[in-house]
Amino acid sequence: MNLRPVCLSLVLGAFAFLGCSGPSYLQARALEQNEYRGYGEYLPERDRAVLAQAAAVKDAASVIFLQETLPEGIEMTSHMLQVKAGYSHQLLGKLAFSRGQVASKQDLIEHVRKVALAAGGDAAVGLFLLTPPQDYTQAQAVEAVILKLDPRVRVKLRPDEAKAGGVSGAPGVEQL
Repeated sequence: MNLRPVCLSLVLGAFAFLGCSGPSYLQARALEQNEYRGYGEYLPERDRAVLAQAAAVKDAASVIFLQETLPEGIEMTSHMLQVKAGYSHQLLGKLAFSRGQVASKQDLIEHVRKVALAAGGDAAVGLFLLTPPQDYTQAQAVEAVILKLDPRVRVKLRPDEAKAGGVSGAPGVEQL
């Protein structure tokens, strides 16, 4: 089973902060940041290379962005995300991104998708931070866990991909 620690306290703290604070929380401002940290061995060169490759990605629409929800086969336990037995998901890393100002969530998602693709992933689970109460289509920052989905789960999330090009049951399997 693939176990990777996640900074649960940060995620839960963000939920508590966003859920329990009043409109004055927008007085705060996210710092500009673009940090990717791959799980496993500490390899800062790899992490910087992922961000550099992401800057060159032109089309990352194939990457699935899930907002505050985990795909089938991944569960959160005390302080960890883990892959359930019988699934082949890979937890690749975590991204924290902000331009230091309010941006459209679509722009933030596009950046997450590019980083996910550059890291070898095909999905991300994201959480938006500092969302203006008058416009929930915007936020100042996003944090996301980058993952490579089990092909069976990917087909369930994007069934149109399975039908396009004569693909059956799983990506990479062509119907004859």
